[in-house]
Amino acid sequence: MIARALNLRGSGDLPAARAEIDNAYSTLLGGQSDLLRMLDTSSAARLIGNPKKVAGLARITAADAALAAAQGNSKAEQLLSARALSLAEEAVKLDPADEVAIAALREIRG
Repeated sequence: MIARALNLRGSGDLPAARAEIDNAYSTLLGGQSDLLRMLDTSSAARLIGNPKKVAGLARITAADAALAAAQGNSKAEQLLSARALSLAEEAVKLDPADEVAIAALREIRG
């Protein structure tokens, strides 16, 4: 879903990219998607409890930041980028040996 959203963003179909990102959030987080996205990253990570899911949330949030950039919304891009990094760090804190979490952190750090 993230790759599809980024491809849609790259082709200029920003509404479809937004729909894909929203679908990714819902698929990963289910009915708690809105709540978990409003919480601070530490609380969200604790409630999710799974480093792989938190890493997935970090990656979706990073894609959301890229979409905000494509839409010319630099403030949202900065906020979402910072949130993505913080979520990736929280995923590693949940399990410092989790390879998925470590890879997400490296990917988001660039």
